[in-house]
Amino acid sequence: MPAPKAATTRSIKASTDNGPGFVSVHKSLYPNDVLFGTAFAFLDRCYVHLDVEAADRIRIELTPRPGSPLSGAELAGEFKNELVNQALRFKLAKQTEKVRTMIVGRAIGEAQPFDAAPDRGPAGHQVPDLPPEVARLLAEEDDGLDFLDDPLGIAVPWEEKYGKKKDGEGKADKEPGGNS
Repeated sequence: MPAPKAATTRSIKASTDNGPGFVSVHKSLYPNDVLFGTAFAFLDRCYVHLDVEAADRIRIELTPRPGSPLSGAELAGEFKNELVNQALRFKLAKQTEKVRTMIVGRAIGEAQPFDAAPDRGPAGHQVPDLPPEVARLLAEEDDGLDFLDDPLGIAVPWEEKYGKKKDGEGKADKEPGGNS
């Protein structure tokens, strides 16, 4: 029994003769943002041309730049791999958009002076839109931080580290580069 026609058609087609590489993709598989992101990633390696091939397909022509070590077939193969990469990045960006927006909003809110900041409640850092696990992690981080802790001695004043020292006879030693 032959396979249905839809199962035998490929959503990505690539071909090349010794010149440019061609990739044809189905619009429903890769959104325009993914296609343009992938094309942008290839601008330094080749000339990229996108065109409508059919009502449901986009054709991408990849012409190697002069002196490029890559052939059109190699560019087409790398383009197909980058399509998958960009599609995953696009999907993850959509999934994490709300959390990233909340993190940036919190960072901007924390940067405000205390007199301009809204009332934050007894804990000092409560933002109602944060997921509970993020709020818990931030609360744990805040509890462990103390601006007075200096285990590496970084906040020791310069004078204490490199200031004038007296020798055994009560004379002051010369400062590095000084004439005293």
